[in-house]
Amino acid sequence: MAKTVQLEKTVQQLIEQYTRAVKDALVGGEGPALPAEEHAEALLQQLNQELEQKITDRTADLQRTEAWLHSLIQTSQDAVISIDRHGGIILFNPAAERMFGYTQAEVIGQKVNMLMAESYAREHNSYIAHYERTGEARAIGRIRSVTAKHKTGEPFPIELSVTEARTESEVRYSAFIRDISEKVQLQERLLERERLAAIGTTAATFAHEVGNPLNGMSLTAQILERRLAKRPEQAEDNIITPLRTLMGEIRRLSLLLDEFRTLARRQTLHCKPLQLAQLVTDVLTTEAAQFETAGVQVTQHVPPDLPVISADGEKLKQVLLNLCKNAVEAMPQGGTLSVCVTHVGSYLHLDISDTGVGIPDGVDIFEPFVTTKAQGTGLGLTITRQILAAHNGSLTYHSTPGQGATFALTLPIAQPGTSC
Repeated sequence: MAKTVQLEKTVQQLIEQYTRAVKDALVGGEGPALPAEEHAEALLQQLNQELEQKITDRTADLQRTEAWLHSLIQTSQDAVISIDRHGGIILFNPAAERMFGYTQAEVIGQKVNMLMAESYAREHNSYIAHYERTGEARAIGRIRSVTAKHKTGEPFPIELSVTEARTESEVRYSAFIRDISEKVQLQERLLERERLAAIGTTAATFAHEVGNPLNGMSLTAQILERRLAKRPEQAEDNIITPLRTLMGEIRRLSLLLDEFRTLARRQTLHCKPLQLAQLVTDVLTTEAAQFETAGVQVTQHVPPDLPVISADGEKLKQVLLNLCKNAVEAMPQGGTLSVCVTHVGSYLHLDISDTGVGIPDGVDIFEPFVTTKAQGTGLGLTITRQILAAHNGSLTYHSTPGQGATFALTLPIAQPGTSC
């Protein structure tokens, strides 16, 4: 580097000498002696070689930097997508292929709107035009949580950061994208646990305040029933019938209080390695007579080689019995109960489907005291969800009114050294 600087100074001195000589010649002076032409040519040639080497070195540096950036983008675990000013996709790295389900060949040149949920896709083109016209940024330079769309059409939550790269001839926008589905699910589970804890606290207070008076009413009604039984001449229908109705309502309220107490208690689990396939088989075998009486046919797809889960067998049996009972009650004229277990990643997914009346739109059946059954308490599914949450699992459903419903359970497979 120092050698090049010195050479440049020497050449500059030569240029100055030639310049002064020309000026002196024009005014008639002799001027300083010009260096030999060969010497000047050699110096210029050396300078040219030095500059060429600098250009070569600089080009190599740029190529190395470009290769490093290309490798960084290609191996990034986050999706990297670049578009031109018209919204056309010009870069789509392997992580983006995995995240969205498209190959690079399928999206290059296509509008980026194809990767967005409908509400965002409609606004995107106008957003770019607005930004380039006014410079007002809504997404650039910020981290935003939005909804993307997979190739299958399924929406999923993402976090993205958008940057702008502007040159003299073109403008490009790049987005660094992260799938936050698991993060959102974890947040939803935490909120659900907090909600269930609050419900449990309320339930405990209610059960305590109502339980004692209800026990007193039940004992009084039983004593009255025994006395009337001893004096049949006084046991008139207008007394016996209301009394039996009263005792039936007391039993119903007692059952409700029992469910309240179950909800209020923290779920204590006794976990051990468990084969879910065997548990499902046991439950279906136990309830086979009930299914037959109700005119319900059972189909099951439960692979025998499923991974082991760590779970409380009795609690999970309670969950399965409750969901199967609900399914049968949803098919008063008979129907089909389907049970399917699949292994996806580190979870087992258990789907229980029926061909019954379905769940009406706008009804949140996981809300306490909400039920579609005439005799239901509206707490069974809340308790079921609580049990699954204690197993680090989840419970969701989808339904078509008049066609049936499917309840989807998710349970983590057992990991070495861990317990539920």
